[in-house]
Amino acid sequence: MTSAKDLVLPLDAYDLNAVERSVVQTARYHLIERCLSRYGLPFKPHDTRPVTYPKNASYLGWLGAKQVGTYGYSGPRGQLAEVAAAVDGIRGYLIPPSQDAVQTGTVKRFRGKPVPPEGCDGEAQRRLNGDAPGPDGVAPAKPHIYKQLYVYMDDAAEIAYQDERIKAANAAWSACMRKAGHRYAMPAEAEADPRWASRRDTEPPTKDELSTAVADERCRLQVNYSGARLAAYADAQRAVIARHKQEVERLATLQRTRYANAQKVLDSA
Repeated sequence: MTSAKDLVLPLDAYDLNAVERSVVQTARYHLIERCLSRYGLPFKPHDTRPVTYPKNASYLGWLGAKQVGTYGYSGPRGQLAEVAAAVDGIRGYLIPPSQDAVQTGTVKRFRGKPVPPEGCDGEAQRRLNGDAPGPDGVAPAKPHIYKQLYVYMDDAAEIAYQDERIKAANAAWSACMRKAGHRYAMPAEAEADPRWASRRDTEPPTKDELSTAVADERCRLQVNYSGARLAAYADAQRAVIARHKQEVERLATLQRTRYANAQKVLDSA
């Protein structure tokens, strides 16, 4: 595991890439904005740039993008939000209370006008989904069912967590860290150390965090920690794909349909 290019897993082939997800989110927000305007509600622009943090870095325990020797476990300022958005390409945002009911569809009417089922977001998702079927084969797909692909990724993660290769990698990493003067059973414990787990990325890391993070990354590389996780996760995802072959293939079609429809929305904007 030498670069972000190595962080590829089988389910990635059924998903959109970062740039394509960016196009879909841009179109989605454009559709939501257009819907909200019917009710006299404004829509604040959101960041839909492609997420650059590697999608599978967290799954595979790879620290290469964080520059831990300078920034510690948080990575550069603002990167924590990118880590959270890496898998599905969606940066979280707060819906103003005045818009929540219309965006999510918890009311049937607003200012005398009917609200679409599941709100303006539901309307946008249906436009993107078009006539493509969901993983169950029923068309059109339910508004948010494309996220089932990420559920399968999490299912594979639970399988991989029990893999003996990951347990062995944890033990080898722990032994390496002990030699460097740090006592943790697994990398997650080092990252979650209460001495720095709550530190904001606007605050500088302590010398203790930096020394731990540098030793941590060195030990992960030395024992090929991410390589072991890659092998385990890849096998787990292949097992999930084999178990849900038709569903996964339909999800891939749905994702491609969403991208194509998003391009049409933006072309006509």
